[in-house]
Amino acid sequence: MCCVCEETSPNIMGFRRRSHTMGIGSDSKKWRARMNGYHYFVIFLCGSLVSLLMFALLHYVPSYRSLPSRVAPHHLPDGRFLQIADEVRVLEPYMSAIKIPDRIDATETSSGRNDQYDTNEQEALSSLKMATEMKLMGKDDKALRLFQHALALSPKHPEVLTKYGEFLEHCQQDVVTADHYYYQALTVNPAYSDALVNRQRTARIVEHLDQKRFERLDQKRDALSSVHAMNAALKRAEKEAYIQHIYHSVGIEGNTMTLAQTRSILETKMAVDGKSIDEHNEILGLDAAMKYINATLVNKNDFITMKDILEIHRRVLGHVDPIEGGEFRRTQVYVGGHIPPGPGDLSILMNRFEVWLNSEQSFLLHPVKYAAMAHYKLVHIHPFSDGNGRTSRLLMNTLLMRAGYPPVIIQKQHRHKYYDYLQIANDGDIRPFVRFIADCTERTLDLYLWATSDLSNPIPLLAQESMAKGIPLIDGFEENVSTTTESGGTGDTIRIGTI
Repeated sequence: MCCVCEETSPNIMGFRRRSHTMGIGSDSKKWRARMNGYHYFVIFLCGSLVSLLMFALLHYVPSYRSLPSRVAPHHLPDGRFLQIADEVRVLEPYMSAIKIPDRIDATETSSGRNDQYDTNEQEALSSLKMATEMKLMGKDDKALRLFQHALALSPKHPEVLTKYGEFLEHCQQDVVTADHYYYQALTVNPAYSDALVNRQRTARIVEHLDQKRFERLDQKRDALSSVHAMNAALKRAEKEAYIQHIYHSVGIEGNTMTLAQTRSILETKMAVDGKSIDEHNEILGLDAAMKYINATLVNKNDFITMKDILEIHRRVLGHVDPIEGGEFRRTQVYVGGHIPPGPGDLSILMNRFEVWLNSEQSFLLHPVKYAAMAHYKLVHIHPFSDGNGRTSRLLMNTLLMRAGYPPVIIQKQHRHKYYDYLQIANDGDIRPFVRFIADCTERTLDLYLWATSDLSNPIPLLAQESMAKGIPLIDGFEENVSTTTESGGTGDTIRIGTI
């Protein structure tokens, strides 16, 4: 503005307008920036509140979880989901006989199952009555089939167990099996008088028979110990038994390698066409574990510790799964009808097992019974995700070798009996499993003694022993002759000295 005419110059007016406009724009930008920050904070706060509200609805409001339209149904996994490496191939022979339903029928009720149970029990008692009549008539063959039918229908009925035991004791002269059925009947009903009276009569007889069996094993062990360690026949037998042990032990778990293929892998370390890598690695892992046992544990003048068991397992699984080898499992597993302890209990149970393994009470047991019980206890705990059976059998053989026995060979064709006796032990009676291990020990001792003796004088017990196919064992021991099985592999009969 001019001080004389009091008029505003256009230049000055433009300058004022620009200054005023610039001031307003600057304030507007600052305000917008501040408001944007508030908007973001409000949006974040609203999102957090909505999230907390949804979380409360999903997890803390019971009525919301009960709405079938909003919650997806939960289904139990099928049987294959729960299987582990140890049992998948083991259960294959039973899969054809066991049919797992695709789905659970919603209409099936507990009353329906009880009706089925009552029907089976009535049919079992009817069959039991007919079996008793056949027994009185002297028709033992028909009576035996009827008793077996009744037992299959109602395997936990004390009367069926007791009557069948009486038939086996008096008509079949099988006191050992009869005593086992009396024991099972008392397990179901401890107050069942007939089973109690029968068991009081048979318990001492069975104990005496078991003791005689152990004495016979000791005599054969001493006879084998008298053979010089440098005996050529003994060395060949030990080498063959080493291969046989690996072949049968992995075969029990479902390995499909034949005896000749197993021998080839151990001697040449060459792969076999058409076989999986895991089957090769199972053989190599068991070979490494046995070498470790022979080099350290057999001659160890000390206790068997937890570390020793873990070292055995680490070698058994070292080629198949190095991460799990030598480590306790961290998940729950399911083995047939047996549900092992949870992973949280393994440390306590294995520590107790180690204490029992090295206790004075255990050392007082007969070596075969001690080794069999150690095998069962370890496989019952099932501390590993895989390799439990192989590790348990190796621990059993370690204890036997420390007592002067050769390593026991459990033949693969006997694996059904092997698992049946383990299940019977789970039901409360470990004696049948101990007797099974004693039989395997005696068979192994007979093979060693036969291999180191004059072949013109075969062991009478060995000559009388027969396999499942009815072929005497002695016929399967011709040198350099292999028997062909249905699967095309080398024979299942153990052959000594054929290297």
